[in-house]
Amino acid sequence: MQKRESSSVGNATFQSRVRHLLAAGAAAACAACTTVPPAGTPLQSTASATAPAVALGDTWTYRVRDGFTGLERVSQLYRVTEAGKDRIGVSVSHGNGAIEELHVYDREWNWLKRPATNLQSFDYNPSYQAFAFPLAPGKRWHERLVATDPRDGRRFPVWLDGKVVGWERIKVPAGEFDAIRVERVVYVNYWEHAVRGHSEIIEQEWYAPAVKQVVRRETSGKYMRHLAGGGGPFLRARDRSDGGGPRMVLDDWLIAELVSYRVR
Repeated sequence: MQKRESSSVGNATFQSRVRHLLAAGAAAACAACTTVPPAGTPLQSTASATAPAVALGDTWTYRVRDGFTGLERVSQLYRVTEAGKDRIGVSVSHGNGAIEELHVYDREWNWLKRPATNLQSFDYNPSYQAFAFPLAPGKRWHERLVATDPRDGRRFPVWLDGKVVGWERIKVPAGEFDAIRVERVVYVNYWEHAVRGHSEIIEQEWYAPAVKQVVRRETSGKYMRHLAGGGGPFLRARDRSDGGGPRMVLDDWLIAELVSYRVR
């Protein structure tokens, strides 16, 4: 299960899901294009982006908004609190300044401990390969790993299919940057009994070498839901006699853009 691959994952079912999810993501992007402007201007470059030299005290502040409504959700401040030989520790705080959570990455921004998209925090083994430095247009990678829920020790398989789309000139509140766009299709087989099943996720990030981090992040997906609203503050199991039952439903679509940063 814990395996990285340089070619396609040898699992026909997963590849079928990947193709379906990519198509669904493209359709969702087209449906939303009237309200969400293009992220960046494509650049004709074959240059590679190398792994950053992250330093203690580096900070990045992001504005997060809802992709469906355009409404602002929250601001997030990422601060490097540990910059060791093999790992990076990052505190994440919201607008009130209180530390909400701690993330742990390897030296190439791959996840060791971090929330999955629209889920809680997991420990990953091997690391969740968000990037495959050096990043060059057209590069692809595939990974199978295990996510462990630190609350109860349960372990869940994760499949990840990543690719580098290419360089774009992108404008965010912090300024304009040359960034290399990375897309990931992710299948997380996390479940909660009688509540929810697996998640299918699309992650897009624009990594800018000048700031040693992403300047824009867009995440969306869907999950298998086993519960439905019951007319009050509680959830109830859907009555299957009416043709209901488990079904895939849309999860949050969130867009984070860099507002300010300070790096050494």
